[in-house]
Amino acid sequence: TSASALAWTLYLLAENPDWQDRLAAEAAAFSGAFSDLSKLSATRDVFRETLRLYPPVPMMVREASAPQVFRGRAVKPGAQVVVSPWHLGRHEAYWQDPDVFDPSRWERDKPAREAWLPFSAGPRVCPGAGFAMAEGAVLLAALMARFRFEPMETPVPVAHLTVRAKDGIWLDLARRQPDAR
Repeated sequence: TSASALAWTLYLLAENPDWQDRLAAEAAAFSGAFSDLSKLSATRDVFRETLRLYPPVPMMVREASAPQVFRGRAVKPGAQVVVSPWHLGRHEAYWQDPDVFDPSRWERDKPAREAWLPFSAGPRVCPGAGFAMAEGAVLLAALMARFRFEPMETPVPVAHLTVRAKDGIWLDLARRQPDAR
């Protein structure tokens, strides 16, 4: 799941060089200390936005604990229900321009908590969610400080247990030039 999230993030950054440059500048000022993680705000927003568009686990099955009605259908306790972070992350009722990569939405909007579920929620939430968010920000900062990425082709997402690219994610990689200051 971490590899999937990072691969899609690098692809989206390769497609959006302005965000890539912003993260590189933020990474250059990052000390690497845990106490400085909060300074990687744009990096975290990019990672959140990627998890919205390409959640590593695109769907999960849960059991109804109480009677419910979904879209006019009665759901009995014990029934299996499919929850789709993929569809929630692209639903027009929750997101403005849902198919657009826009990390700045995390600065200006208050996304609906129930529409962003890359780690599930409630008693079955991923126990590594906090670590995954920190890991994603630190790895992105390390990569953005050292490299520039450009897309080589457009990947086609496919859902297995995790969201992957049908033929992989291919990026051109170049070392960043040291700051001339």
